[in-house]
Amino acid sequence: MKLKREGSSRTNLSESKQIWVINAKERFNVLCVGTVFRQSGLTVVVGGEDGVIRIYELSASGTPVSGGPQLTLETKSGPVQTMTIHDITKFYHKDLIVGDSKGILTIFCNQQILSRQSVSGNSINCLQVSHDSVGSISIITSNDSGVISAVLPSCDLWRINLNNTQLRRSPALSVNVQCLLTTNLTDQSGKTCNYVIAADDTQHIHVILQGSIVMTMKVPAVVTAMTQGKFVPASKVGSTPQVNENVSFKDGQQVALGTATGAVYILYNFAVTLDEFTHAQCPVTRLATVPQPDANTDILACAGHFNAVTFYQDGKAISSYTTDDWVNTIDVADLDNDGVQEVIIGCLDNSIHAVKILT
Repeated sequence: MKLKREGSSRTNLSESKQIWVINAKERFNVLCVGTVFRQSGLTVVVGGEDGVIRIYELSASGTPVSGGPQLTLETKSGPVQTMTIHDITKFYHKDLIVGDSKGILTIFCNQQILSRQSVSGNSINCLQVSHDSVGSISIITSNDSGVISAVLPSCDLWRINLNNTQLRRSPALSVNVQCLLTTNLTDQSGKTCNYVIAADDTQHIHVILQGSIVMTMKVPAVVTAMTQGKFVPASKVGSTPQVNENVSFKDGQQVALGTATGAVYILYNFAVTLDEFTHAQCPVTRLATVPQPDANTDILACAGHFNAVTFYQDGKAISSYTTDDWVNTIDVADLDNDGVQEVIIGCLDNSIHAVKILT
């Protein structure tokens, strides 16, 4: 599938505006933004190397209430590697789901540990929440030895070991899951389902439905980051053999694939573009979608082995935000309730930045 190109890449980038910055004292690997444990009002949740969760409350205007966290939670386990905010229990407000380096999945409900379960003998490196067609919710995790699992707080649902597939390179080398994404995709019959997409270090992505791999695709490079959005107008994506003319595929069902080479490709209609959507010139480690409801395409935030976050639209770099260190975690939220999403980034120097894109 080829992309239809128009024009050349923009070279003079406008800088993005810093709204605020928090200089955290403790080293962290991941952050997320949401209304965890609260009926309203956003918080920035930071998962520490010391296994402690630190929560910074934001005011109505989207700025930190103070320079330090208002709440700390102990996971009683290893360094936090991944986490997400989601109402998984339906008990109170939204819950916090945390995966750590010891393979422990911890769920906090109403600021208390609801459950702690060992889902892996290795570090949990990715975590997503999946909703199936009948409304059931499951927590999807992967570890650094190629195992993908679906669990609930009370039970295991299914497990896939990529080392048991024909992709295993040798008995001495295990397949490593690089990233996960749960996303709604429409198949050839017009049915929309929630799939799990898993990328491994053998240049393959696996499409999983209800615990079974339904498709495996070879990609041009190892995929290290994924995000869903509308990045290329449908008219410019081109056609593929899989397309059914009677089925309407939604622009929002595209998935941007960031790779270890710096190239970014687009997954659309169960196929990966042969042409690059854009190229970051360095390995990509984080991608995030900044929705643009009034535009034909969304903005793609890209971070990796460079001291900046670069923002792309229609394959062109439109803005950038320079940092003092590499960015290791990104989330997106409307901090000030003005209808425009801001980007919240965490860096290896323990700083947290809220950024508004200036185009």
